[in-house]
Amino acid sequence: MGSTTLIRGFKVSVVTFDAFLAANNVYETYGAPPFYEQHPDKDPISKLLFAKVSQYDPGADKNKFRVVIPSIEGVSRSNTAYVAYAWAAVRAHREIRMDEDLPAKVPKGFAELREEILGFGKDGERIADEGKLGIYMVVTYDIRGDYGEELGRSEGLFVE
Repeated sequence: MGSTTLIRGFKVSVVTFDAFLAANNVYETYGAPPFYEQHPDKDPISKLLFAKVSQYDPGADKNKFRVVIPSIEGVSRSNTAYVAYAWAAVRAHREIRMDEDLPAKVPKGFAELREEILGFGKDGERIADEGKLGIYMVVTYDIRGDYGEELGRSEGLFVE
């Protein structure tokens, strides 16, 4: 079973993102989707992203910032990572309320985070459209963390 996540944020090469992580004493991803058990409190990447944004906005919501890396069956590593300031997980089906789930307004501090991360990029290692802000749909082959009981109920699923 896999997971699908709609995000609003930017895309970046794994090489660039991993250089940012290493410079901040967080383990690199090497292109493998991180496991988001108990996001964000026990996820070191999400904690780092939040810490960077909260320097500019002390009232930022720690649940909004994460990285999502795509994967498919048989290919466990990617060269692209997506850094999100808003995301909506989909297990089976879901109504997306753009203004609530994926608001267009970029949070204070996210532009600075983006510039910091992109500053670790090197010529020849960047991906096409590196740093481009947008709405992206990312599929990860294995479930990567707990999306919670609320999501199951909102999708009409029974979660025991």
